[in-house]
Amino acid sequence: MANFSYAQYQEAVARAQASSNSSNGPKVGFFKLKDDGDEALIRINLDSVEGLDFASVHTISTDGKWMKVSCLNPLGTFGDNCPLCNASNNNKAISKASKKVYLQMLVAYRDKTTGQFTAAQPVIWERPAAFSRDIATLIRDYGSLKNIILKVTRNGAAGDMKTTYSIGYVPILDKPELVPADGLAAFDNFNIARHSYWEKSNEEILTFLQTGSFPEVVKAQNTTEAPVTTTTPYVAPAPVAPQVNTAFQAAPANSAPVTEAAPVRTAGNAFTGSENGERPVRTFNNFSF
Repeated sequence: MANFSYAQYQEAVARAQASSNSSNGPKVGFFKLKDDGDEALIRINLDSVEGLDFASVHTISTDGKWMKVSCLNPLGTFGDNCPLCNASNNNKAISKASKKVYLQMLVAYRDKTTGQFTAAQPVIWERPAAFSRDIATLIRDYGSLKNIILKVTRNGAAGDMKTTYSIGYVPILDKPELVPADGLAAFDNFNIARHSYWEKSNEEILTFLQTGSFPEVVKAQNTTEAPVTTTTPYVAPAPVAPQVNTAFQAAPANSAPVTEAAPVRTAGNAFTGSENGERPVRTFNNFSF
């Protein structure tokens, strides 16, 4: 029988309650504009740049799927703290660490045929960390982004790696009833890491590198047995490109590793660049990216 203290019991109850509250609320998805000219109205859950969520993540292939794992090196630094950084050289199944910013938003998508907007839904928009500069400009010009409605437009067909997005304030489209502010409650007690990428320990990552899978806790068949930790036998997956607009795209087997150009600002607050890759080192509000 496992022993635990009353304080540990209280912590477990609190975690379970938080998980229950999250699962009972609206499901948080991912923001997607799929084709050229697609538009959406958004309300960003952000008062100031201090509230921005940054992370440095690797994209890996495991069990035939592409997943994201938080880099163990501190954001904006390089070193030997992260086994995935060391393993990413010349490995098409493990990307180099890529710096990201995650925006919590409510979104109402515009139907091209009818011109009507869908009901608002909570989503996460993952962007290269440099996109935080565009958000900082919007905050400077309009204050809290919780209080206004912005329009986002995709410029580029599906699959076009040069796709850009325009984001800005259009007074005639600032209709609070389309993206009601109370929908931001979906992000109460929200855990961005649990939603958008894995946080794994050094030991778990080393297990993955040795076996191809992360260790899983297998439930005991009866209550008298202790849980055991095991791993899924490794079968090396063939490099498979993910769907369009995901955060990482595998290179063909006979090609050189993919590198990404840094985002380039264009007129109308547009920006270019794919979702991954190394970026010039910049400093912004104590974040390096």
